[in-house]
This record gives sequence, C-alpha cells and structure tokens, in this order.
Amino acid sequence: MSGRPHHPQVDDLLVYIDPRFSWTGYLIAAGTVLSIGLTLSEPSASSGLDWSARFIFWLAHVFCALFFFEFAQISLGRLSVFGRLPPLLLVSAVGGVGALLFSVFSLLALDRIPFLVGNPVEVEPVSMAGLFDELRNSGAASILFWVLLNSPRLIIIARQKAGDEIKDTRPPASLAPAPAAETGSSEASDALLDLLSRLPRRIGTDIVAVSAELHYLRVYCRYGEALILMSYGRAVEALGVIPGQVIHRSHWVALAHVLTVENDGGRVICRMVTGLRLPVSRTHRASLRAALAARNRERALQTVEELGNRPSSDVRG
Repeated sequence: MSGRPHHPQVDDLLVYIDPRFSWTGYLIAAGTVLSIGLTLSEPSASSGLDWSARFIFWLAHVFCALFFFEFAQISLGRLSVFGRLPPLLLVSAVGGVGALLFSVFSLLALDRIPFLVGNPVEVEPVSMAGLFDELRNSGAASILFWVLLNSPRLIIIARQKAGDEIKDTRPPASLAPAPAAETGSSEASDALLDLLSRLPRRIGTDIVAVSAELHYLRVYCRYGEALILMSYGRAVEALGVIPGQVIHRSHWVALAHVLTVENDGGRVICRMVTGLRLPVSRTHRASLRAALAARNRERALQTVEELGNRPSSDVRG
C-alpha cells in the first residue's frame, strides 16, 4: 500500500486549479503568464514603476479584467437571446461587454489605487472622454485576448459537431424531451431542446449528469460526453423537466442514472451507471438521499403494478 496520506480536500483543490482539466485553473495560469509578460515588456501604462510595482499593477488589471469577462459571459449566457448565439459570436459579444465593464471599473477605481507609495500612476479623468480613452487604449486588445483565451475550447466544440458530419453513421437521435417534459412548461421544453441540440449526435441525448466549468458545461450522456458553451444555471433550469438533483454547486445528476451513493474518506461520492463519479456537497446529501428513496419507492410500486397486471399463468411461470 502507498504511504501517501489521503486528503480529499487537497485532491479536489489540485484538480480545481489544474489548467489541464479546469477552466478556472486555465484562467489562473493564463492570467499569471500574461501578467509576467506585461511586466517584462513594460508597456507605457506602467512606465515609471519599478519591477515589483509593475507586476502588481498588471496582475491586478489582468485578473480584474478576467473577472469582468467571466461575469459578463455567465450573465449574458443566462439570457436566451444571447445563449442561442453561435459560440464564437457569443464570446466576441461578451468580450465587448466585458471590455466596457472593465474600462468603467478601471477608470473609477483600479487606476486610482496607489500600488506602491512614491510611484504614482497617471490616470484618465473621470469623464466620458476618459472612458473613451480607456476603451481606445485597451478595448480591442481585451476583446482579442478573451477570444484567444476561449479559442481552444471553441475549437473543441466545433470539432465535436464536425465529427458528427464526417464520421457519424448512426440514425439521428431524437431531440424530443423525456416523457416527464410533457407536463413541463413550453419554455422549459424549448430550453431543454436547445441544450440537446448542442450535443454531438454520437453521444445521444440520454443525459446522465452535467458539470459546470464556469461558463462552459460538461454534459455526460450514456454514450459519451461533450463540452458546450452554456451556463450551468440555465442548463439546470432546462433540465428541470427531467427528474434530477443538484448534488453540488457545479454538478447535476439524472436520478434515473444514479447507481449508488458512497463514502470515500471524508467525501460522499455519487456513482452513475456509466462509472462517472461526482462529489456530493454536505448541503445536498440529505436531499439526494431523499430523492433516491422516492425514486426507489416509485420503481417498487411500478414493479408491483406490472406484476399485478400480468396474467396469473405468467406469474406462476
């Protein structure tokens, strides 16, 4: 046996900040690298500051910009008018909104914080002219940076759909909502259809679980998984017409596909029929167990009803 101690919380944190698997980790890594690059290149905006002050200056600007871009991406992605835009167009539109928000914040607050005493930074006046200057100086570059930052995942999404057109020989999967959706509202059904239409045909539309990666969504189905550009909140609302349960701030599961709920050290893990394992937060453990108990009771009643409807000869046989 390995002598390495098992720390579930530390393991979760490492996965959360790993740029190879986590969008959050990817943003942290990209923002840090860009901040170092700007510090070393010494653009005019930070002229007159020493090395450490330049690094703090650019670190603050880059990560504040990333915050506003991510805020705009999640907020606009919840609106159906924006959520239905093609991924590249949506990311570009968000880049414009994010650049505007960051410019306002930079003009009103960020550029007025003294990063190091004795090293004042020249700031634009608080006026419409000052805002236009902020946008002129950094707006286009900020939008381009956000689009380039998203480009690896946009390429993955495009390749998923392209793979359908080139390789998929299966008959088209039905995009009709599950039977439970028939009693839901028309708006909820439309939202679910929008989600299903983003999935590559090769994985089907029988959703097992969804996981948030900030403004991206990882969708797990019976035949595979896919990455789509959709907010977690909007996806959970759409999936409300299917019996399911939020088990974590970043995970939703379809109750029909939950196999077991297991203890793993200090964590509780929800294991799905596909083998997928997802963590269950403390706040959702009781509700998940209650939902599974109700599901099991319903299945037992259905089994009894089916046996009661069968001819007696079939039952004896």
